[in-house]
Amino acid sequence: MQFPYADGAAVHHAAYMRGLKPDPELWVDEWADGYMRIPRDTGAAEPGKYRTARTPYAREPMRCLSPAHPSKRVVTMVASQLMKTQIALNWIGALIHMAPSNILTLLPSLGLAKRVSSRIGKTLTAIPELKSRVAASRSRDARNTMDTKEFEGGTLYATTAGSAANLAELSARYVYGDEIDRWDVDVDQEGDPIKLAEARGSTFGRNAKFYFSSSPTIKGASRIADLFEMSDQRYYYVPCPNCGHMQRLEWERLMYSTDFSTVHYQCSGPECDVLIEEHQKGEMLANGEWRSHSTGDGETVGFHLNALYAPLGWHSWAMLAREFEEAKRAADRGELEPMQVFYNTRLAEVWDSAIEQTKAEVLQARALQEDYVLGTLPVGALALTASVDVQANRLELMVMAWGAGMERWVIDHQVIPGDPADERTWALLDGRLKIRYPHPCGVSLAILATGIDSGGHHTHEVYQFTRVRRWRNVFALKGASKPGRPVIAQRPSQVDVTWKGQTERNGAELWIVGTDTAKDWIYNRYSFEQGPGALHFAKDLPDEFFQQCVAERKVARYVKGYKRIEWVKSKAERNEALDLMVYNLAMANFLGLHRYGEHDWDKLRQALAQASLFDQSEPQPARPQARERDDDQAEEATSPAPSLAPVRRSDPPPPAPRAAPQPPQRRSSTSGYLKRR
Repeated sequence: MQFPYADGAAVHHAAYMRGLKPDPELWVDEWADGYMRIPRDTGAAEPGKYRTARTPYAREPMRCLSPAHPSKRVVTMVASQLMKTQIALNWIGALIHMAPSNILTLLPSLGLAKRVSSRIGKTLTAIPELKSRVAASRSRDARNTMDTKEFEGGTLYATTAGSAANLAELSARYVYGDEIDRWDVDVDQEGDPIKLAEARGSTFGRNAKFYFSSSPTIKGASRIADLFEMSDQRYYYVPCPNCGHMQRLEWERLMYSTDFSTVHYQCSGPECDVLIEEHQKGEMLANGEWRSHSTGDGETVGFHLNALYAPLGWHSWAMLAREFEEAKRAADRGELEPMQVFYNTRLAEVWDSAIEQTKAEVLQARALQEDYVLGTLPVGALALTASVDVQANRLELMVMAWGAGMERWVIDHQVIPGDPADERTWALLDGRLKIRYPHPCGVSLAILATGIDSGGHHTHEVYQFTRVRRWRNVFALKGASKPGRPVIAQRPSQVDVTWKGQTERNGAELWIVGTDTAKDWIYNRYSFEQGPGALHFAKDLPDEFFQQCVAERKVARYVKGYKRIEWVKSKAERNEALDLMVYNLAMANFLGLHRYGEHDWDKLRQALAQASLFDQSEPQPARPQARERDDDQAEEATSPAPSLAPVRRSDPPPPAPRAAPQPPQRRSSTSGYLKRR
């Protein structure tokens, strides 16, 4: 039996002639109206032939995504389930049909990348013009898989933005980034993933096109908001059915009854107070237009749209009103997460939880009313702790005083310039930590415990500094941003090991700090002006210090479908002051001050008063008792040390004071089993 062989010449001729045939020159929206089909098996609410007239506001973003449009970057900061993903599908289909080249699709997680890739595959199969151009899906064939779809003229890659390798191993003329506010801030310590993604199209010059879409998240931390700010900031204006006044639909003008049976939108026209019915929205959207609010950078086009523009039959105004009232009731109970979700996913606005927090201006105004300056102690101060934040070119030191009920005073804040890799920088810090601060009763208070952040790029230097100063309660700290962790761990981790891999008993110790718990404690007491838990500031602290104290916000994020409460800060803001307060709180907990009752604080007051009776005696500064020390360290600790006072350019030198007694040491438990190991 003979089998017919394929005619290679005929195949070559057919492919050659098809290549000579010009592709249709259509705008993306025109292509979508002519070719796009929404498959039924994708679970879409309205499957079948795509019609741009159903969502008229999507026409201009698709025009800007067309290869013939001069814009380089298109940004859509839009409410959820409104137009973002469908625009991307229309764009990808038009590119494969009319201007094929490599397409890179980036999603925040691998699971979402698989779902979007599956939807793209079903869409390509449903459109005959695209199905004939895309390689068939077959087993043992890498041309058409879940994350790779090869077509004539290029390849579509769908992957996650969480790996630097995914953003560096290929070049792509077109890049689509979805839900970019859920991307990692720094991918494998190689930089901003958006910059890395755009670098994939650098070889295509002005022919490259980038499309980024997302619902916004947190003020100061939202990437889509940053991209929208650098764009021409277009908003969709619709006419009033009564007076024709062009206006943006804003949440503040939505009016509804208590039972949500009646919902209207109030026209913003200067001479029109008509209440617009929702059934008139279809006509309004059809006659709407995008208007730019900024000049932008000249190559980025940005679009903003909230859920009030949703077509009839989608998310109604009554449903939005009901969601808002539910979020408002939750906010009254202290639960801000539902309101944040409403702002982000329905209004497409960044969420600023700082509106519920104490402002920096309030803290600064309170500081101006205090009667003490840096380097001095108020009467209520009974114990001192210190904390150090390690930066690339400096060390920042904060000394905090503690009184009855954990009332706090910021006593000192100094910046020690110098490279932390230089031993001289640490020598300066060592001298500052030995300074004693004069108390109004006539004695001097020494720093009882010091915590140094070891989570940066100078971990080894921190270990080296703290290793030989454990007897002075100088410890290395590392923050753990996990809800529910204690402010400071029950016991430290031994970080020094021998060549046999065994931990050294007297080596450096690392204490883990529950930063989320500590920040909750601090922020919840910012509003206290006097009494237990209140925080006082020296009147001569710089303005920037107070901004750093409130630099972070507590927000809710959803990771793999689970809600996670996190503390975040703006990319441009500094938070060293807040970190230093967290570490001071950890040291206070290490000393056990949080367990003190009124009787314990009274004993400290009496000890201070008794010590002040012996002013004429020769001062004998006392060292904090170590929890454990070597024999040679114990001998050094018992030897007298010179008395030091805080060095201030404007303050006169204080009289020679006596050392104050120490608070009881923090109790700790030991394990014989661990010692045997």
